[in-house]
Amino acid sequence: MTDNIDPRAKHREHMQQRTEAVRGKRGPVSFVWGNHVETAGQRVPGAPGLWSPLPEGEAGLRVEAGASDGIVIGGRTVDGSAKLMADPKHPDSVAYFPNGTEGCIFTYDSKRYALQVWNPRSVWAQQFSHIEAYDWSPDWIVKAHIEPVTNGKVVGVAHHRNPIPVDRPVIAKMTFNAEDGAQILYATRYQDKLNFHFTDGTSGHATYGSGRTVRIPAEQTGNVTIDFNYATLLPCSFSRAWNCPIPPMENRLRVPIPAGERFAVDRDGVPML
Repeated sequence: MTDNIDPRAKHREHMQQRTEAVRGKRGPVSFVWGNHVETAGQRVPGAPGLWSPLPEGEAGLRVEAGASDGIVIGGRTVDGSAKLMADPKHPDSVAYFPNGTEGCIFTYDSKRYALQVWNPRSVWAQQFSHIEAYDWSPDWIVKAHIEPVTNGKVVGVAHHRNPIPVDRPVIAKMTFNAEDGAQILYATRYQDKLNFHFTDGTSGHATYGSGRTVRIPAEQTGNVTIDFNYATLLPCSFSRAWNCPIPPMENRLRVPIPAGERFAVDRDGVPML
């Protein structure tokens, strides 16, 4: 039955779902700010209270606040000191702040912990209208070859607010043809997926300047099909609160890939960033 679905209609439905996800409680436009907390008594923009790391071996952060700060964790108003836990399944994993704002913990490595502040009524959420994307095209469903990379290769990945590149291990190499030439992209790991973050000949004028990403299951290797119609914007295209990565030099293609998501668009029809 699903084989008979019009791919254009399927793509339009996907874009509607993407737009709703962006508007969601933990969608990109709801993100207010995030800061690693590495010293005692640290302030985090958008969050009341003073935040501190927990002792080594404990996953989360400690907050000190008075009742008037209006912080609620685990159903209790903080009046003194309380822990906010990193495990999302823990009953004390969300801090509720005044005006509908929430705080939760993020970590890359279970060693350094950041407080993320979210509000689905943020300035960015109020500005956001929809995601502008290219029309679906069969031309950008391409045959590719993916091979695992096991020789220790790394790529330098910088971030918007951290311009010094940090080496990230490469776990796969993808080769495909475009404009009668072989193109190569390298993948880093994102959760359980291969993450191909790239810019191309459309970036900075016809699409968002810091690129887009294609993610596929990590177990997909060998000869595969890549659908660039589903190339996705990164969170930093929706809000300046994000500190998104910039594609490594190796993934900056010169050929244009006029497929997939282009811009986050505001209520006046203008790209947000």
